[in-house]
Amino acid sequence: MRVAHLVITYTNPLQTERMIRRMQHPGFDFYVHVDKKIDIAPHLFLAKIPNVYLINDRVNVVWGGYNTIEATLRSVKEIFDTGKLYDYVHLMSGQDYPIKPASQMYDFFVANNGKEFLQFEHFDDWASESYPRIREYHLTNYSFPGRYYVQWMMNKILPVRKSPLAMEYYGSSMFWALTSKSLKYIIELIDNNARFRRFMQFTWGSDEFMFQTLVLNSSFKDNVVNDNLLFLDRDKGAAHPNILTSIHLGKLLASQKFFARKFDWAKDIVVLDNIDRYLNSGSQSVEPSPVVHSLTV
Repeated sequence: MRVAHLVITYTNPLQTERMIRRMQHPGFDFYVHVDKKIDIAPHLFLAKIPNVYLINDRVNVVWGGYNTIEATLRSVKEIFDTGKLYDYVHLMSGQDYPIKPASQMYDFFVANNGKEFLQFEHFDDWASESYPRIREYHLTNYSFPGRYYVQWMMNKILPVRKSPLAMEYYGSSMFWALTSKSLKYIIELIDNNARFRRFMQFTWGSDEFMFQTLVLNSSFKDNVVNDNLLFLDRDKGAAHPNILTSIHLGKLLASQKFFARKFDWAKDIVVLDNIDRYLNSGSQSVEPSPVVHSLTV
């Protein structure tokens, strides 16, 4: 069993380093994609950590845009091009952190080998803006004067967009742990279907539904587990999850998930210290350290 953890990041490289070191295991490799708009120089030291590799084919990631999918797919291709055989690729962010020991994560992947882990809801149930994501034109990837006016005019004049592939659509969180077999299927489908690729490029938030949709409309659907192994704290209707701090520690340590996001050690590093103490002790009860907020690095 071998797992490639793919980390898509644009934030503090020291925090990413801490996450990777906490997850070190003989069965794990780490591939780090640094947003192309970010100076990669501060991140270069990460490649000196054993089993850590920097993605070369970097993409300028635009929040809500198809470029997030592009960054993910290019990174996965680069992972496969190494010739190393991986059972899973696990998508993470630089603001994730493990809340279970690496050995327990590894054992979980071994015991569940062949299952596809992603979170999903049918578009009918997911959110009120589900269908507009695909039925309207979105120019999120583009930046030019009058972009929003052009987008408005396109949606006013042009007919409702229709998917070139007859599929049921599903969405939720962008993070997942998928088998290499399912990812190779996805890559082949997208590479060989220019119409679908163009269709996706004008959607919004495609990273939150494309993988779910393609997997659940494939032969891999019977292996899907509706769980991305990730703890989030999100207010209803909020666009982003809450920053996890020491006030969340009890929920984090009680969770059955393997990872959590989103952390920012400039706001609260103590929560990470307490998670480390918990993981190091193997105890079910760890007295939390004093809460310290607004730290700087």
